[in-house]
Amino acid sequence: MFKSKKIPKKAKLSIAPLLDMIFILLIFFVVSTTFSKLPGVTINRPEATVSDRLPPNNVLIGVTQKGDFYINKKRYSQIELKQKLDLKYQENPKLSVLIIADKESPIKFTITAMDICKQLGIEAISIAEEIKK
Repeated sequence: MFKSKKIPKKAKLSIAPLLDMIFILLIFFVVSTTFSKLPGVTINRPEATVSDRLPPNNVLIGVTQKGDFYINKKRYSQIELKQKLDLKYQENPKLSVLIIADKESPIKFTITAMDICKQLGIEAISIAEEIKK
């Protein structure tokens, strides 16, 4: 009888399992990452010993030393801030505002932001602070 020669098969590298693991790790890191909303400007907050929880529907207003108002990395004047908050309040009457003021900023700018909120009827106003450990 005839003997057939067995031709050895070449080893193949399958990258499908590797890609599966990379996507699983990517999904894990994206899901486990905590996303924070900040007003878009660097602010040194004053220190405090006790903090409150943020409400789920909130707008963060950053107040700088110079008295500039920031929401989502965009600078607003007092009039523009009032218009922006009015639009947000019309969309969501349960809107809450968190004011993040620089510790070196004069209190008048924080009071101005609070006054604008009160004029529009926004009652849930909070001021952010840095927790001292």
